[in-house]
Amino acid sequence: MDERQFVAYLKDKFPFRRGLGIGDDASAVRVGRYFQLVSTDILIEDIHFRLEDFSPAGLAEKSLAVNVSDIAAMGGQAQYFYLDLGFPDRLCPADLRAFFSGLGRAAKKWHVELAGGDYSRSKKMVIAITIVGQGKKPVLRSGARPGDWIAITGPTGESALGLKQLLAGEKDSPFIRCHKRPVPQCEKGLRLAQYAHAMIDVSDGLLLDLSRLLHASGVGAEIDYKKLPVSPRLRRLCRQKNYPEKELVLAGGEDYQLLFAVSPRQESRLRQTGMGYHLIGKITRGRGLRVLEKGRQLKISRLGFDHFVNAGGKKKKNEDHN
Repeated sequence: MDERQFVAYLKDKFPFRRGLGIGDDASAVRVGRYFQLVSTDILIEDIHFRLEDFSPAGLAEKSLAVNVSDIAAMGGQAQYFYLDLGFPDRLCPADLRAFFSGLGRAAKKWHVELAGGDYSRSKKMVIAITIVGQGKKPVLRSGARPGDWIAITGPTGESALGLKQLLAGEKDSPFIRCHKRPVPQCEKGLRLAQYAHAMIDVSDGLLLDLSRLLHASGVGAEIDYKKLPVSPRLRRLCRQKNYPEKELVLAGGEDYQLLFAVSPRQESRLRQTGMGYHLIGKITRGRGLRVLEKGRQLKISRLGFDHFVNAGGKKKKNEDHN
């Protein structure tokens, strides 16, 4: 069973009749003139992060940022959150205070408030955040239509390259900082709510997250590798170190850029706002996903990171479970 099959199983077993439930970046329930958006993520030591790579404050900031990104991916505004924290005995009270200092800075930065949660001692560190926001018209994964442009707000592969450097023993680089300090695209998410047909944040890899959007919409896609916003510094380092550039860009996760589908007419209007983004392909009929380079189809070894496939059945994150 892969993640898509597991999500389909849960949707069938637990139908949600109050609004949009399992299967998107957040649940959505109409409350008056707005929709309440709720998402949850769990980060587990030695699965999602190594404590040696993060300060307690930095880990708290990243944990909140990736949750805020889920609300941005729905075209909404994050408001408040709940924290469940499992804290190891080997860490001292000063580490705990540092964690909450970092959480406070992140909350102020992303304009959200801590509303409650739970705390427990644990053998390994576990951080589970449930975030609540609102939106006037949530942008779902299921709205893409044949003929839509596919666009992305920024480069991919940089966080994955940073992780590769961390695992190789490096301590700091622009890519490591990108991995440790993701930036949710909050303002762009709010603007895209007025234009995009479908949207998702790139957390598990460009192709894997695009395939989720395509599956939800019942369409296919064709993207042009040459149109992807690959940074010159990533290309240069990949050449120097013999790293697999295309695999990092197409399948590397944790960039938290917004990937969206938009009609040509709406895209022309979006362009006039001055918002930065990159057109990388088109939505097609059928169910296929093709990546082209100079007119030739690339062979793709993997789409991204799926814990059901990559780690013997362990689920990576709860953006599909809300």
